[in-house]
Amino acid sequence: MVRAWPWWVRVLLLYTASRLFSAAVLDRVARFQEPNPWTGPDPGLGGVLLMWDAAWYREIAERGYPDVVSRTPDGRPLQSALAFYPLFPLLVRVVTAATGVPFAVAGPLVAVLLGAGAALVAHRAVHAALSAAGAGEAAAGRGAWAAVVLLCTYPASPVLLAPYSEGLALLLLGAFLLQLVHRRYLAAAALALLLGLARPVAAPLLAVVLAHVAVRAVRWWRAGRPWGRPQAAVAARAAVLLLASGAAGLLWPAGTWWLTGRHDAHLATMAAWRGGGEVVLVQPWWDVSQYLLGEVAGPVALLLVLGGHAALLLSRRAAPLGPELRAWCLAYVAYLVLVQDPFTNLVRYLLLLFPLGALLEVGPGRAAAASGAPGGSAGGGGQGVGVLAAVACASLFLQVLWVASLWHFTPPADWSP
Repeated sequence: MVRAWPWWVRVLLLYTASRLFSAAVLDRVARFQEPNPWTGPDPGLGGVLLMWDAAWYREIAERGYPDVVSRTPDGRPLQSALAFYPLFPLLVRVVTAATGVPFAVAGPLVAVLLGAGAALVAHRAVHAALSAAGAGEAAAGRGAWAAVVLLCTYPASPVLLAPYSEGLALLLLGAFLLQLVHRRYLAAAALALLLGLARPVAAPLLAVVLAHVAVRAVRWWRAGRPWGRPQAAVAARAAVLLLASGAAGLLWPAGTWWLTGRHDAHLATMAAWRGGGEVVLVQPWWDVSQYLLGEVAGPVALLLVLGGHAALLLSRRAAPLGPELRAWCLAYVAYLVLVQDPFTNLVRYLLLLFPLGALLEVGPGRAAAASGAPGGSAGGGGQGVGVLAAVACASLFLQVLWVASLWHFTPPADWSP
């Protein structure tokens, strides 16, 4: 009976149920929360949602950004709001100005609504990519559903209740990928620029656009199609998208330069969150792997994990995702390894790899089997549903551990979620 409901109804019901579960977990953990820099003891659900980075977004929404890069007496940069991108707090500020409700209400409300939109758009983006890659309606529907199920039950998905920018980033990323798959390049360009003001993910976006353009160019060349005015117009729009994707990564660094008068304001502020007080590329992953597993075993394990991820996405197994989603999942992980330290907040960052969930339900064999069966579950759908349910339950269990171990703050200092 549930399968007969419209896809968007099922997605919203799943999102609502999963958020209620996350709220219950957060509320329970809040009862054991000690006094901390943001709340008193036992702050309840409303208080615990305003911890961690939510406090930075609150500062931006209520007071704006600083106009200087703060430093210690010995010259080291201090953490400040300049590290946080402006689009989410700006949206919350608009809501508070229009309704009069405080950030403590508007922030979580905006985050929850953005998360709902993100779940809907993620479903459409994965469905469109699978269909464009040759999957039938049944296979595309199963794959899109699996991606949304794992997105909503992901261990770090409770962050979609808090005033964080993850819901906004998911919404914009899903919409960008959807427009790219449909070759609506100008709409994708606008979304890329918005994403450049929401999260620091413009570099992998540019890689995805380059992969898309390369695939389209090769297909056009192999088909021996003539070059004319329509093709030139498409190429011009694709060029606009390439420029916008590249420019998106410069928007907020340029914004912090304008605010502070320092061209390195954003980089200097980001360095305050790094262990050595500076942004170091790649090396922290090598160092942490050696610290955790040993001088030889650590780097070997790191290379095996990264190599396995790349091998999966370049293999026939991932072919149903299409070039855009495969390129995103490859480029985003490469970006994280290049510029992010392997810290506990990495679990939260991996939310943006939501397309990978589709692989639990869709593979080359299943896609072919279902290509002529709209609405059905051909090609092993029953087995896939069992695997999906098991993985979702495991994710919910890990969600409890994530909240209890990372969102819960143990004074005087603790690892951030």
